[in-house]
Amino acid sequence: MLHFPQFGAAAWEVFTALAKNSTLPKSSHEVAILVTGAQLNSRYELYSHERVAAHAGLSESKIAAISAGQRPPDLSNEEAIAYDVASRLTKGGQLGDTTYKAAIRAFGDQGTAELFYLIGCYCLISVLLNGYDVPVPE
Repeated sequence: MLHFPQFGAAAWEVFTALAKNSTLPKSSHEVAILVTGAQLNSRYELYSHERVAAHAGLSESKIAAISAGQRPPDLSNEEAIAYDVASRLTKGGQLGDTTYKAAIRAFGDQGTAELFYLIGCYCLISVLLNGYDVPVPE
């Protein structure tokens, strides 16, 4: 993003807007990011957000399961919805009506839109990290 500011600056504006206007519960936010990183096998994304997820209150077992591409059985209702939305969207195709309605009930229109943008943005960052083979620190 730094080397190609004509693209990176615009992407950064979206990330900044998401951070400044976040309404999602922190744990649900991080669940969606971890699912995205796991689905796209983005090593650096997982490395960096496993730490953030722990600070957001996710247990080590939840973080480990999600990072391994598994759905933990003990997710809260909101975390489970974030997981299901991110899992479905990162696999491609449309979100099912039942999952969409669950997201609307849990997060409202704005929170659901935020969730979609969040997943899309972390798909972008995961692809960039993978494309440039950004290593995980030792």
